[in-house]
Amino acid sequence: MSKLVTLWSSHLSDKQSREDFEGYVRNSSSLLERLSDILKQKVVTLSSPRDDYDSPAWACKQADRNGQLRVLNDILKLTDLERNDP
Repeated sequence: MSKLVTLWSSHLSDKQSREDFEGYVRNSSSLLERLSDILKQKVVTLSSPRDDYDSPAWACKQADRNGQLRVLNDILKLTDLERNDP
């Protein structure tokens, strides 16, 4: 079993509480898998080609989309329970 991303239990100070909470997160794997599926669908939607260049604010739209993709990918990393902490 791989180690969870430490961000999941960084709010807890003692070892037993961290281990208990990590067990709780691991037992929620079905929920996290569904969340991952939803987030991946959003990534695909945001990554699809758009006709934003006809707008004077195309750069702002692109920056906003890039920020959304960055956040979605950060959350996807947290939901991947098999991923090792970097």
